[in-house]
Amino acid sequence: MLDATTFRYFISLVVQEGLNLHLMDVVIAYLYGFLENDIYMKLLEGFNLPNKANSKEDYSIKLNKSLYGWKQSGCIWYNRLSEYLLKEYKNDHICPCIYMKRSENEFAIIVIYVDDINIVGTLNELTKTIDCLKKKIEMKDLGRTKFCLGLQIEYLNKCVFVHQESYIMKVLKKFYMDKSHSLCTPMVVRSLDVDKDPFKPQGKDE
Repeated sequence: MLDATTFRYFISLVVQEGLNLHLMDVVIAYLYGFLENDIYMKLLEGFNLPNKANSKEDYSIKLNKSLYGWKQSGCIWYNRLSEYLLKEYKNDHICPCIYMKRSENEFAIIVIYVDDINIVGTLNELTKTIDCLKKKIEMKDLGRTKFCLGLQIEYLNKCVFVHQESYIMKVLKKFYMDKSHSLCTPMVVRSLDVDKDPFKPQGKDE
């Protein structure tokens, strides 16, 4: 599963190398998984029983595919997607949610988080990757990644601004602080330059 630290690394890679970061959303992802074992479930409310049936407790349903809410659904979906991607892409052994493909001058990296698929790479290979995914799986093309793992992404000139405004507003509303009166709080402005930072580590003679 993709974590926030790995995702922030890919954002820095996009900025440093001038790459593209694209987001795809898989439609009903968990329904793509095939079951390896026979699994039965109770009849749902409103299910029409045969005329000769005495009670719905005498019947059960055999599942053909995984369902949302089932504990193994995420693992089954990942195995199905991995089986398809490994035909053309290499899997990273350290971070299993990452798949890579590299040609002479082009490359693409697929980063998976449940049913959200972020694609990082050069323009030509990125387009090929999107077409490859759409051939097998129904998904929505959401364009450039603007929100993932609770992080909001804004693309500025030669840089990317990452923030969590939506999350902060959600927390404020939860505790009824969204309509409170805000006040300016003075604070020391720090510098990314260690020599200019007023809180830099002290030297031997200081």
